[in-house]
Amino acid sequence: MPQNQARWDSALSSQKILFVSGKGGVGKSLIAAGVARQQANAGRRVLLVEIGDNSYYRDFFGLERLDYRPQSTELGFDLAMWSGETSLKDYVLYYLRIERVFRLFFANKVMRALINVAPGLNEISILGKITSGVRRIGPPLLYDLIVVDCYATGHALALFRAPRGIFDAIGVGPMGTQSREIEAVLQDPMICGYAVVTLLEEMPVTETLEFRDELRRVLGVELAVIANKVMPVPVASHELEALTAIDPGGLREFAKYLSATARRQNQYLEILSREFKGVGQVPLVFSNDPKELVEAAGEALRQV
Repeated sequence: MPQNQARWDSALSSQKILFVSGKGGVGKSLIAAGVARQQANAGRRVLLVEIGDNSYYRDFFGLERLDYRPQSTELGFDLAMWSGETSLKDYVLYYLRIERVFRLFFANKVMRALINVAPGLNEISILGKITSGVRRIGPPLLYDLIVVDCYATGHALALFRAPRGIFDAIGVGPMGTQSREIEAVLQDPMICGYAVVTLLEEMPVTETLEFRDELRRVLGVELAVIANKVMPVPVASHELEALTAIDPGGLREFAKYLSATARRQNQYLEILSREFKGVGQVPLVFSNDPKELVEAAGEALRQV
């Protein structure tokens, strides 16, 4: 059996993909890195993929370079950033083999403008790259798990709608076939999983529920939910109530704050628990050290 074929077969039989999304500002990138760390600690070969044109992880990890080529990290997983342009280039170059031919057709101003405005092309290029291993398309991705730090919920829905939109518009030919195959992979629970990160606040929880409903409609899949920055309140509610009645004022105001925080968190945890089978929780960590934050998130997710 050819070497590439054997490597493809291995990826096809074992590779999983996890998309992590959430409302902007809820900490989805940190949680995605925490998942990657936890799974790497469990002995899996993990690639954490940041999608889009602007990098969070480059500054977060203090990297000199972050591009479409996976690079190792001291946290045990590999890291890459895939945009629509780099994903399309990687795919086309794999088949054309000669970069000057690619530049002739894709690097001129007219073609670049058409690519940028073509509906869904950037999205389908990224999804095509992410699912290429299990579809045996392009270079093998020799990982057990690909964790995708996805777009925020609104843009993520546009990403997941892209295969159906392109198939409905084109239907036939290579692009139609690829779109249908990509959508089939996204809908397969044995390959793809979906997690949404939220804060225990009204707007993020509301957006989480709306995202869940729309993702069910678009792909027919279910979501796991992770509550981030959960503040530990190691005091019973009746003890907090007692503290709110005492002086001095500083302790009293702090007790009021903790009591209000505990009530709010419990309120939204109850809502999420009614809507989802389980709610993962990552505690609020007072640190500016990226490794410490990722380690804490990974340890909390190990308990989920």
